[in-house]
Amino acid sequence: MRVAVFDLGSSSFHLMVVDASRDGLLTPVLRRRSFLHLGTEVARTGAVPADRAASAVRTVRRLRVAADEAGADVVVALATAALRDAANGTKLLGRLEQVIGSSITLLTGEEEARLCFLGQRAGVWVGHDPVMGLDLGGGSLEAGIGTTDQVSDVASVALGTARLRGELGTGELLSRADRVAVTEVTLERSEPIRAMLARRPAAGDRVIASGGTVRALARLAVVLHRPPRGSSSSVQVNQLELPAGQLHLLADRLSTLDLDARLALPGIHARRAPLLPIGAVVFSTLVEHLGLQRLVVSDWGLREGAVIGALSLTTDRRQLPG
Repeated sequence: MRVAVFDLGSSSFHLMVVDASRDGLLTPVLRRRSFLHLGTEVARTGAVPADRAASAVRTVRRLRVAADEAGADVVVALATAALRDAANGTKLLGRLEQVIGSSITLLTGEEEARLCFLGQRAGVWVGHDPVMGLDLGGGSLEAGIGTTDQVSDVASVALGTARLRGELGTGELLSRADRVAVTEVTLERSEPIRAMLARRPAAGDRVIASGGTVRALARLAVVLHRPPRGSSSSVQVNQLELPAGQLHLLADRLSTLDLDARLALPGIHARRAPLLPIGAVVFSTLVEHLGLQRLVVSDWGLREGAVIGALSLTTDRRQLPG
């Protein structure tokens, strides 16, 4: 079955089209992405400005055309933190639904966390012991604890790279004061996740992380340590382990670089570079606060979890993405 997923997020809008089999194998057909940074504006003003709303409608119209051309059998449309929090989010969702031609599910934080965990545990190896999943997006941080058979606990907190930039007014160069502010907010708002882990401490032995920020950090860690022969953008990071010490070093380095210097680093996407230092500090703070030794990167997260959840697919561990 060919499935199109519209993920209307706080940093970017995504379209993912995959062919899904009953055993949970998802074969990519196409991906499209447009960075809108709605979460920054919502955090700053409480609403989506008119010009950004117009951009959102135009973006979804382009994504709808791509989905139609791909011949999707099923459409799953999701909206997350920015549209959840915006004063005019419901009105904008109505406009976007007209463009897509189907309803958009405005996920609660807990629903988002559950779908992220479904994707994460299908994307990397998970044994029978509990594991934790973390997904850092533009507007929020989702966490889940579970096994191959169940999701036992979830939490969503108001941490996200676009949100923090809007709330704290950080500049292109993350100053010492900016870093202190990001660290303090991360410590305060991640308490529900720390409490969740305290109830199931064994889950901290294997922690899976997904989302564009952690994948960008993982690619950067790889190419800085061992430059690839081909394009750095093609570096595969699924199931890569990011040690806590390496996350601290990346946060230290990125925090001292201005935007031009970050763009000069290998494999850094121009649209992700402005928020990457914030994400690095959030992850560096989290691993220390939660007492984690490493993160295991997953290519799969919310969108893949949405397909698995919508179609009630099983996941065959013999057919994992490489």
